[in-house]
Amino acid sequence: MIRSMTGYSNVRVEEEGFSLSLSVKSTNHRFLDLQVRLPPGTEALDPALRRVVKEHVARGHLELVVGLELRGRAGAAVDRELLRAYLQAFDQAREEFGLTAEPDLTALLRAPGVITMGNGEISGTEEARIKETLEQTAADALCQLNKMRDEEGRALDRDLKTRLARLATLRDAIAQHASNLPGLYQRRLEGRLRALVEEAPGGAALDPGRLAQEVALLASRSDISEELERFRSHLEQAAHLMGEAGEVGKKLDFLLQEMNREANTLLSKTTDVPEVGVEIARQAIEMKSEIEKIREQAQNIE
Repeated sequence: MIRSMTGYSNVRVEEEGFSLSLSVKSTNHRFLDLQVRLPPGTEALDPALRRVVKEHVARGHLELVVGLELRGRAGAAVDRELLRAYLQAFDQAREEFGLTAEPDLTALLRAPGVITMGNGEISGTEEARIKETLEQTAADALCQLNKMRDEEGRALDRDLKTRLARLATLRDAIAQHASNLPGLYQRRLEGRLRALVEEAPGGAALDPGRLAQEVALLASRSDISEELERFRSHLEQAAHLMGEAGEVGKKLDFLLQEMNREANTLLSKTTDVPEVGVEIARQAIEMKSEIEKIREQAQNIE
């Protein structure tokens, strides 16, 4: 079953001494692209979090935001060096641009990292507990994410199968029209040759052998049997892919590029036979339209 790359999940847990939250947002991407936001002081947990993600997700752009609240810490600590740096930057801007305003201390205290709860430090024992909780929370959040991606994947699966079936119908219709090409060529060539014979002095007769050769030559130039067979093979491979696990999207995108190439050839080879060429062209154009719609959907398959 295919899986979409779009999804969202959010998990929050309460533990003794702290609470932890993790939200995950996933969108489509050619590869696995992770954007992780951790609370200050927990940067060392980044590798463990990324490892858990890679165990659950193969492809997509994921934004992970981790929230951590430590309880039982007395008071609040001010990062004086950081606050001093903000004030110096304000003074420099005021001098450079001729400002008269005074700094807003309340706004400065709200700046990221200026105030931390307690002493702002996490002990080794606490870090180990937080790491263990984060790994489990991440696994739970990613399972929820994949559940949502699976549900959307089922909707994608239904839509893609319907469109692939339509492509198969169009391919069969073109094959039926193409089977009439030799007869149409023969009638056209006979008509032209009769006109020439009637105009020529002496009333020369048609040579059936030569006529057959010319018909065969014209038919070979517009033969699309190989393209139709390759298109049928691509459809079978696509149907097989839909039931596979893993990174289906990339493989399906490649097959769709090949299908589009065959559709272009069908258009170029049959334009000189108006009796069926117009209908083949119409169906080949519809083929290309369906292929493009499938490609748009395939961009969101993991």
